[in-house]
Amino acid sequence: MGISLPDSFTLKDIDESWVNADIAPDRGQSDNILFIRTQLFDEMKVNILSFLSKDYVEAKKPSAGIIILPLNISWDYQQSLDLTKNLINKIEEIDDVYDYIKVKATGDTVISYQLNEVTMEANQIIIPLIFIIIIAVLFIFFRRASYMVLPLIALVVSLIWLFGTMVLLKIPFTTMSVAIIPLLLGLGVDYSVHLSHNYRLELSNGKTPAQAIKRSILEIGTAMFLAMITTVIAFLSFLSASIPPLRDLGLLLGLGIFYTFITAITLQAAIRYSIDRKKKNIKIAKRESFRLNNFMGKLAQAVLTHQKTIFVVIILITIIAGVGASQIKTGFDLNSFLPEENQAIEILGDLEENFPSVSQYQEYILLEGDVANLKTLNGIRETHENFNDDTLVSRNADNSPVADSIYTIIYQAINNNNSIIKEFDLDENTFIPKKDKDVKLLFDYLWDSIEYGIQTRLAIQKNDYGNYNTAIIRVNVNIQTAKREEADLDKDLKILDEELNEDLEDYGNVKVTITGYWSITNKITSSLTESQILSTGISLILASIVLIIAYKRLTLGIIAMIPVIISIVWILGTMYFIGYNLDVLTISVTSLTIGIGVDYAIHATERFRLVADKTGNIIAALTETISKTGGALLIAALTTILGFGMLIFAPMPPQAQFGIIMLLTIAFSFITSVLLLPLILARWAKWSKKKKGYIISTKPADEEFINDSLNNNKAN
Repeated sequence: MGISLPDSFTLKDIDESWVNADIAPDRGQSDNILFIRTQLFDEMKVNILSFLSKDYVEAKKPSAGIIILPLNISWDYQQSLDLTKNLINKIEEIDDVYDYIKVKATGDTVISYQLNEVTMEANQIIIPLIFIIIIAVLFIFFRRASYMVLPLIALVVSLIWLFGTMVLLKIPFTTMSVAIIPLLLGLGVDYSVHLSHNYRLELSNGKTPAQAIKRSILEIGTAMFLAMITTVIAFLSFLSASIPPLRDLGLLLGLGIFYTFITAITLQAAIRYSIDRKKKNIKIAKRESFRLNNFMGKLAQAVLTHQKTIFVVIILITIIAGVGASQIKTGFDLNSFLPEENQAIEILGDLEENFPSVSQYQEYILLEGDVANLKTLNGIRETHENFNDDTLVSRNADNSPVADSIYTIIYQAINNNNSIIKEFDLDENTFIPKKDKDVKLLFDYLWDSIEYGIQTRLAIQKNDYGNYNTAIIRVNVNIQTAKREEADLDKDLKILDEELNEDLEDYGNVKVTITGYWSITNKITSSLTESQILSTGISLILASIVLIIAYKRLTLGIIAMIPVIISIVWILGTMYFIGYNLDVLTISVTSLTIGIGVDYAIHATERFRLVADKTGNIIAALTETISKTGGALLIAALTTILGFGMLIFAPMPPQAQFGIIMLLTIAFSFITSVLLLPLILARWAKWSKKKKGYIISTKPADEEFINDSLNNNKAN
């Protein structure tokens, strides 16, 4: 019979007008309209309900609806930001028009745009604060404007070189890149501090600017060079990581440290000499020059007095930290990367809760090989059936899994045209052909079909010879990422990986690959520990080799790495006890600890070796190391600690956590290099130098003795 449809109708109209087909209306009731509901209406109903909030099922009055807008995002990062910004502005304009509804936008692109805006705003505050902190620390300890300005000039030049290198290498500025500026400013200023500190000491001993700058470069230059080499090695070990942003971070940090070293010993030293060369007598007030050294000298006396206590305390702390370090977890919590009170994230949470059938994340099962056969098609069908039991697969309004493939297209085609079953000799229960040749004929029919051709080309592909060699199963997953109190992303990722792998059936002689946003994220988290162990091992081995070659002593090179290893144990243990995981940002902590800690250890070792070799007095070497080099290390540590402390103001929690972790790492490196390492070096020296007739004194030598010994040896 002919059916005349009104100009507009709703699902409610269809339900009210529907009558069973086997109960015909009375002949006299000619006004009745008989709707014969085909599969089309069922599909339409399911699709429409997916765009209405789930409360419609019970209340029949949805509190919200959604519009899904696919964006043609360019690979050009700035162009993508501009497109997203224009979209947000348009939505805000629409929102202003309607008083009775709220129009809001969310999604990956919107969140990324807002995070970028928040990060840029925060960096405008954080970076100047870091410079202010460095200036303040330099002023407190040096009390001269030039000693504040020159290090900053060298650092700014280094940063310009580095950012220019980023442009040349086309390396984008990512979330992990936020660590670059505080790291380079903190570590780079160390070179300037050591150079300036030693230069002032030489001036206070009556040297001319030329003599002072020359001796500073000769004395400190070796330690600075070794520190630079080992630090660069530690950072370049990131190149072994499986995460591209981490590899980029390592490369940039390595280049940045090299640049800061070059600018410190060339640009800063040259400008320093140019300023002071015409000054015949530069007086450095004793109280300014030695105030810090006197404090560190008292610390040296305390260390000498309580050597056994220091050893016992450090061993106990290391044991406790080691227990924690062995239990630290590796994981990735997306929620931790999202700032609180962000509108797009709050909307995303509501979206995930109220529209469970709509997910912006799809996982893919890719089949490569001969896919036009019974075994492969049966495997695809059984995989769809297995989705019914998966907890993280999105559900349609009728509770069916949100998934599509060539099999769902076949199912749809048969529901709309039952004659396909007979045409291609399909099983009436499974809708699968009975012969392999019919599979290809069915695929050809769908491929050339006007109704299903586009869908089919998205589900299967042909090679140049006309054979079907690729098929794909798409499945939407609903991992609630924005509801912090409900989300356990690391656990959900593992469940999703297990469920998808369990869903795989025997597809025949085809290659099967599971991929997608969350699958890739899970693989990244799984590889974090492996990357950490590999990069840490490479750093330790290469740094030790460099020191052994430089010192020409196996034991001395190994001893110099002891504070670094202890600092790694301490920071990992601390992270465990305060509840931090190793994620894509903090995974770099061990290699960064090596890069930072080895600097301090080298400066302490080099000073001890220099004084012990030249004076023959081991106790004097220990005292000189703590009081003189320890003072420079304290200034360097404070500038770096306070610089990283500014990351606490970063908008994203991981960046703030990273700042806390790094300032603790620097503190641990300073403590172990100044309090523990000199004691170990003293015992090593007593053992190794007794045979050479060096003085084994129980009292520190005075300042005049040390200076005379150093001067006489250099003159010779």
